[in-house]
Amino acid sequence: MKIAYLVKTFPKLSETFILNEILELERQGLELHIFSLRQPSEMKAHPGVAELRAPVTYIRSWYTPLPPPPQRVPLEKLAHKVQLAEERGFMFLHHPIWFLRTWLFQLRCGAQKRYFHQAFQARWGARKRYFYQALALARELRQGGFTHLHAHFANEPASVGELAHRLARCRFSFTAHAKDIFLTEREELIRKIAVAEFVITCTGFNRDYLQEIARNRTPIHLCYHGVDLSRFSGEPGESRERHAGAPLILSVGRFCEKKGFAYLIRACHRLKQNGRRFVCRIVGFGSLQEQLEELIRTLELQDYVFLAGKMTQDKLIREYQQADLFVLPCLVTDDGDRDGIPNVLVEAMAMRIPVVSTPVSGIGELVDHRENGLLAPEKDSEALAGAMEMLLDDPGLRERLGANGRQKVMAGFSLDRSTAKVRRLLAGSDEESRGAARALPAFSKEAPSS
Repeated sequence: MKIAYLVKTFPKLSETFILNEILELERQGLELHIFSLRQPSEMKAHPGVAELRAPVTYIRSWYTPLPPPPQRVPLEKLAHKVQLAEERGFMFLHHPIWFLRTWLFQLRCGAQKRYFHQAFQARWGARKRYFYQALALARELRQGGFTHLHAHFANEPASVGELAHRLARCRFSFTAHAKDIFLTEREELIRKIAVAEFVITCTGFNRDYLQEIARNRTPIHLCYHGVDLSRFSGEPGESRERHAGAPLILSVGRFCEKKGFAYLIRACHRLKQNGRRFVCRIVGFGSLQEQLEELIRTLELQDYVFLAGKMTQDKLIREYQQADLFVLPCLVTDDGDRDGIPNVLVEAMAMRIPVVSTPVSGIGELVDHRENGLLAPEKDSEALAGAMEMLLDDPGLRERLGANGRQKVMAGFSLDRSTAKVRRLLAGSDEESRGAARALPAFSKEAPSS
């Protein structure tokens, strides 16, 4: 089989789970070709990118915006027009019925949105961009003899993948995560599920939701994001340096609302008021950087809380090795955005670090309250501070939760086992990928009161 693996941007520093999955699929003998809709805008990349065997092709359709005139050679616009003619001509001349049906499908989707969205022009512009990117991708799929197209994320990559599937007539599937599920219009998501051969998602919470809204028999498969247990070992006896004798509280994630970093900073303020000695390091970057910095200054936490910036995974592992506890107070935003199971929680637990989080989305599938971590209600900095103090005061509890966390990850979140199921599905050897969806138990967790 020749498998095309479609992503929005590759490589991307904040999407280590995609890189790790590709590397493990290659280790398990699957040959991939990566197609990326965009080139990366950041210079940093994880060292694992150099280990890839899969070629990477960037889908630059004619609809990709041109650079401004001073930076554009005179013939570039003409080259884009020639590329457009080639993409249209190839699909229209070789497969005219597929081309026309797909274009009419796009027109119908646009007409349906016209009456329900004021931002119709922007939506229609995006759909035209998807169509022309799909033309470029479909030509690559047909000329390269690809038999399966798999898209990562249910939003833009699946939109382009759905159209390329209609144009090239190859098998199509996609992986859905969190934001792309809950911020994609319900009817659009239902339509994409219907045309897919199967759908993969990373939490039981997501799977139950997708299974509930699916109107056909497309199987929805649960494949947790796994970690490489040989890299994230955290063996007992490793020395953890102290920051001037103070315990280290670690957190990692993009600086966006759903990570709940503002509540973590307020919880640190409460720890300071209670006379605690500690250092909190938050590794990440994002749009809320200035707001978080201002909150740290307002609460006079400059000597306690530090924003550590971007890091590759190798450097992050060194941060884990120094941490006494890991805190990530995830929340559901007003527009419904949320995490699934944050990979950094899995990594921290694999390193035997006791974790504190919230019972949002699929986190309760990983963290069992008082068994292998602590859960506090979302958007509650006082309860969060209480959970952190409980761990700071009790070294024995930290050790027990850390050891149990490692066992939980080993039992259900190892990279090789999680990726093995993805490999079977992509290779078409899993009978579930062609059969009816099985009845699956719901994942439900009661939120702890404190």
